[in-house]
Order: sequence, then structure tokens, then C-alpha cells
Amino acid sequence: MDIFILFSSLLFLMLIGVPVTFSMGMAAAFYLTVTGQLDMLVMLPLQMVVGLEHYGLMAIPLFFLAGAIMTSGGLTARLLHFSRVLIGRVPGSLSMVNVTGSMFFAGVSGSCVADTSAIGSVLIPAMKKEGYSAAYAAAVTGASSTVGHIIPPSIAMIVIGVMAEVPIGSLFLAGALPGLLLGVGLMGLSLWLSIARDYPRAPRRSTGREILDATVSGLSALAMPAIVVGGILFGVVTVTETGVLACIYALLVSLSYRELTLKSTWEFFVETSQGAGNLLILLAPASFFSWVVLNTGMGDQLVDLIGAISTDPQTVMLLVIVFLLIIGCGLDTLGMVFIFVPVLFPAVEAVGIDPLHFAPVFVLCLGIALLTPPVGIILFMVTNMSGAPLTEVIRESLPFFLIQLIVLALVAYVPFLSTWLPGTLM
Repeated sequence: MDIFILFSSLLFLMLIGVPVTFSMGMAAAFYLTVTGQLDMLVMLPLQMVVGLEHYGLMAIPLFFLAGAIMTSGGLTARLLHFSRVLIGRVPGSLSMVNVTGSMFFAGVSGSCVADTSAIGSVLIPAMKKEGYSAAYAAAVTGASSTVGHIIPPSIAMIVIGVMAEVPIGSLFLAGALPGLLLGVGLMGLSLWLSIARDYPRAPRRSTGREILDATVSGLSALAMPAIVVGGILFGVVTVTETGVLACIYALLVSLSYRELTLKSTWEFFVETSQGAGNLLILLAPASFFSWVVLNTGMGDQLVDLIGAISTDPQTVMLLVIVFLLIIGCGLDTLGMVFIFVPVLFPAVEAVGIDPLHFAPVFVLCLGIALLTPPVGIILFMVTNMSGAPLTEVIRESLPFFLIQLIVLALVAYVPFLSTWLPGTLM
């Protein structure tokens, strides 16, 4: 009954249009009022402040800033050029560049939305110009950008690490192989569709000089994820300190290209402030919500509820995945993280599922939620960018959606894919 009161009130508030950030705080306060636990309400302001005091959270605005600097400094265009040289003259080369470019940019931004904005604004018009349908260009851009959530550094993994108290460096490594698997799967599908539909190849082969120049420019950008993961892996720096290093490196590389201006500098500071502010204003009431869940015994109640259904880890994993995919159709991804991480992680751990195994599964579900109506933000972003009808974009997205489900199933039921890297290297 406690679980029902809390989550039904939360759902009701969101359905009537109350923003998620207010819904979580109000639902938790309503639950405490109804159940007569008014003495716990005095903890609301304290828990909102304590929730923002975690040292690891400082990494989020830093990674936002590093990605914005690299985008404004011309590194996105160089990454795409490097991807095009790397792909060569395969059928549908620009479609493949879209996927590889998203994989590379994911290692810079850590954000699906930033990936979609940076890659889509360049490649969707280019693909339409080369003869791809607008709906297909939107579909491949949206699907490929979901790797931004899972390939390290990942902002979603940072938040999960803070809320679930799991080492963030280990979470980064846990997402590396699943992220690469998703990227390879999307590339394979893009190649198959390009051959079947006779999509155009690159007009000519790159010369040796072009390959060398593109490689040098591309590797200078790709060094950032190496700095981030390598610094954490060897214990040289913390996650937050790697964010500082990433910003410094991004600024130095961007200045060397001489494309930064005072206007673009102001714009990426504004963009970073907005992105980090939106995230942190959600985290404050979410911290109080999580504290209520943990300190009123609801976490134990959920564990008991799941145990009454099944204690088999594989069955529990399936139930949780189905639940997340359904709830993802009506809830934005940040809301899913803040609401369900403190509830689901202890529950799955109680039946023997490693948090490092479950985290990539959870994040892959978030990626799928970004593409599912009625609130899939990336679905609507790419639809607006392409100018294609929403129904056509959804239809073109179905094969990519199937690949995402296959990768999700593999990661869910082959724990080795998530746990091998952190188990070996950490």
C-alpha cells in the first residue's frame, strides 16, 4: 500500500502536467502526510541540499562544458570527416558515417541529446542532399545517437553511480562493450539497408594525404575519452578531475584549430549552464524522494514483492526490462533515472544481479525510451530536423528498434559483456 500511495500520487501529478522535478518532491511529501509521518517532512530541505553535495556530481557540468567546447571548436566536423575517410566507399557510406560519428562523439559529450544535435544538424541535411529519404536520415540519426548514453564518459552513468553508490569508473567500463556492440549492430543494419535500397556510395576514394590529415584531426578529438577512461583506470585522477582535464584538453585543441570566437564561447557557456542546471534541479527533489523510499521501508517492500513473484535472476531481469520499456513510453529518461535507480538497484541486487551488470541494461532501456512516443525527445528532435512526417520516421525506426532490443537481450543475459572489463581492469 505504501508503494501504491507514493507512486500513484507521483503518476497523477505528472499526468496533470506537473513537472517531474516538482512531482517527486510533492509525491514524497504527500505520502508522508497521508501516512502520518509528518516529522520526516522537516528533512525535505536538508535532503535536497545533501543530494547535491556529492563530489562526483561536479563532473557533470564539466563534461557538458568539454563537449560544448569541442562542438564549437570544430571538432565535430573533424570527427565526421574522419568517420567518412574510415568508412570509405561502402554502400550507403554516409549512413555508416552517421553511426560511427555518433559513436565517436559519444566519447566526447556523454549525452544522447548533445549527440543528436551535433550529428543530426550536419548529417541529416547532407543525407537528404545525397538522395536518402528524410525519414531514413532521421531514423538512423536518432538510433545511433542513443549510444551517447552508454559509451564512456556517460552522464547517465555518473548519476547512477552517485544515486546507487556504485564506483563511477567501474560503471564507465561496464558500458564500454555494450556500447560498442550497439554501435556495431546499428552499423550492420545500416549497411544491409543501404545495399538493399541501393543508397549512394562516397563519390571517390580518399587520397593518402586526405587519410593522414583526417586521422590526425580525428585522433586529436578521440584522445579525450582515452584521457577520461585512462585517468580513472590507472587511478591517477578521480572522475571529477578527469572532467577538468577534459575541459582543458578540449580548449587547447579547439584553440589550435582557431575556430572559437567570443560569440561561440559565450554560447557554449550558456548551453552548459542550462544543461547542468536542468539536471541538478531534478536531482535535488529526487534526493528527498529517494531518502523517503529508503527510510520508510519501501525498498524492502519492493524486494519482498519481487521475491513473491520470482527469485530467479533471469525472470526478475525480464520483468524489470518489460517494466522499464513500458514506463519509458510515458516518462522522460531523467525522471526514470531519479525515480527508479534508488528503487530498482537494491531490488535486483537482492536477487543476485550485479549492479555493474544491471546498469548497462538500465541505460540501454533509457536509450530506447528516447525514441518511443509520446515523450521520446530524440524522436521529435530528428523528426523536426528532417522535416519528415512523424509516422514515417517511426516506421523507418522499427528495424533500428529491433537491433536495440537484440543488444539489450544480449547484455541482459550475457553478464560477461558488462562485468568483464571492470572485473579485469578495476
